[in-house]
Amino acid sequence: MTLLQGCHHGGIYSANNLKYIKVDFSSNINPLGTSKKVISKLSGKTIIDLAYNYPDPKCINLKKRIIDSILCDNSFNPSDNLIVGNGATELIHYFADTFARRKSVGISIPTFCEYELAVKRKNGKIKYFAPHKEDINFRIDYESIVRAANDPNHELGCLFLCNPNNPTGGYFEDEILKILEKTSKKTKILLDESFIEFVNSNNINKKKDTNLFIRLTKDYDNLVVLRSLTKIYGLAGLRVGYAVSSKQLMDNLTNNLISWNVNAVAQYAAIESIKDKSHLQKTISNNTFERNRLYKLLSKIKRLRVLPTHTNFYLLEVLDRINSTELYNLLLKKYGILVRDCTSFTGMNNKFIRVAIKTKKENNLLFKALEEIFW
Repeated sequence: MTLLQGCHHGGIYSANNLKYIKVDFSSNINPLGTSKKVISKLSGKTIIDLAYNYPDPKCINLKKRIIDSILCDNSFNPSDNLIVGNGATELIHYFADTFARRKSVGISIPTFCEYELAVKRKNGKIKYFAPHKEDINFRIDYESIVRAANDPNHELGCLFLCNPNNPTGGYFEDEILKILEKTSKKTKILLDESFIEFVNSNNINKKKDTNLFIRLTKDYDNLVVLRSLTKIYGLAGLRVGYAVSSKQLMDNLTNNLISWNVNAVAQYAAIESIKDKSHLQKTISNNTFERNRLYKLLSKIKRLRVLPTHTNFYLLEVLDRINSTELYNLLLKKYGILVRDCTSFTGMNNKFIRVAIKTKKENNLLFKALEEIFW
């Protein structure tokens, strides 16, 4: 049996030597940190009780809080339409276990590597959908996806889509709507919206609705919408994600559920984080302001191309003889800045890095380092 290697991810443990790291731009986590209100409540008797007692295996209170936060109507039932996981990644693997086992699976690339890993572990056959060669901003090639999904000889068992996409930052509402409308209902679709909270009207038309696809799970019983609570709320170490879908698909996913898969501290922290609307608003405001400011700064560096983003990170193309791995090493060892080298993403070459959007002070450090390198 061949041992499958895990995905390469960002974060401090992705670096060979942690001693160099001063600022981590490789992981796209809330730069304002975990809510102070949450931290203050995770102390004393509370943390002792949470550690001592078994967690709620059904995550009932957390599910109710999630349903309220995404403004779902009364037709969404926390027990029937929602599943909570040990991070969104656990639910990606549940989806693959349920719908990708020994089947043909579509993945729009470049994108999050866990989709590929999950499918390979279930012996699925991956069909990659790359953007058109002339498309420098990596838009989803929805026409190729629709043709493949409707091919009676080679139909897709399931499809993985990411919106906004990681690592490109692109937002593809129109393309995904066309895929939903024109694709056979036999094809189960996982739509990963782990960064959706960072999308706002400053980047897209105000008619856009970030909860649109969650509501469309009522109309498309082949759609599963996946979200993460770790990015927006700064809970990466606690691991909390959820998915919304029809009762039928949710029942199928729940069959794979491991007992007590979300620990008590994670459930409690997620509930309290959702309650703290002030921290959420500060996070979104910081990201919106710094996203625009950082774009203007980075665009001044002529040997870098800044791809437009709708979320909390930028994909940068290196227009220079230096490659992304060399730039990664230089930023880390000379400046203490950890970025994401995108060489490991399927469908990308060695000319791209991904950087998180952080606070003003941190973003200035990144700009000054890149400006000095490419002077």
